Amino acid sequence: MTDRTFDFSNLFNTYRDAFAPVLRAQQEGFKTFERLARYQFAVAGDYLDWSLAQAGAAVHTKSAADLVGQQTELNTRLGDKLRTRAEEFSQIATQTQGVVTQWIDATTTKVAESVKKAA
Repeated sequence: MTDRTFDFSNLFNTYRDAFAPVLRAQQEGFKTFERLARYQFAVAGDYLDWSLAQAGAAVHTKSAADLVGQQTELNTRLGDKLRTRAEEFSQIATQTQGVVTQWIDATTTKVAESVKKAA
């Protein structure tokens, strides 16, 4: 009876090739998750700065007209920051969509090549 040795390197290469697209999708997903978490942290920081500035304005102003003027200025600055953050979010979404499209194209090409080899 012939006893063949089992080729572990071939087995691991097969698994590595089969799961490479999944690993890449996970990596890209974690990168996007991190970017979104940092984005949300920045937005929360903007709101914190705005609320602290509002409290400072309420404490340090001497007249109601000054308070209204400072609040208007603070609200305008917050609106500008949030507009910038919305553009940043749009960039994150666009880049993520591009990465997903590239991943789908690469995975589809790889599957098609594998099917051709098998046939």
